[in-house]
Amino acid sequence: MLQPTDITNQLRADLHGKRIGALDYGQKRIGFAVADELHITASPRGHFANTEALGSELQSAFARERLGALIVGVPFQHDERQTPIMLEIQAFVGILASQTSLPIYLVDEAYSSREAMRTMIHSGKKKRHRAEKGRTDEVAAALILREFLRELE
Repeated sequence: MLQPTDITNQLRADLHGKRIGALDYGQKRIGFAVADELHITASPRGHFANTEALGSELQSAFARERLGALIVGVPFQHDERQTPIMLEIQAFVGILASQTSLPIYLVDEAYSSREAMRTMIHSGKKKRHRAEKGRTDEVAAALILREFLRELE
């Protein structure tokens, strides 16, 4: 059963000075964002189609971004039940863990896509820009990462 990662002093020490990548899993696309070594910024870095080539594309992105850790957003339920999308994410994380040596941490991402859309609207992004495939996914990944960084402080 998936559980969110507890933020501890040990985790803070383990992540100190490391670039962190965030993935917002979706059945069609996976949003990607990256935090710098100082954990000041969480920047959207695009999205990946959820296809057979996903593994190699992610590996290339992780290497290019010089990541030291990954977080994956999971829409945890308050009543601790497992939903179908959580089971998909669990399988995705299992495959990801077999393909990378990076530590993977799970964080709550409930409503991140909705918040990403609101953020783009409030920032003045035109509807055409917001409607581009993957735009919401990468912004959602950045929002998930930003919240994680706040909790690390």
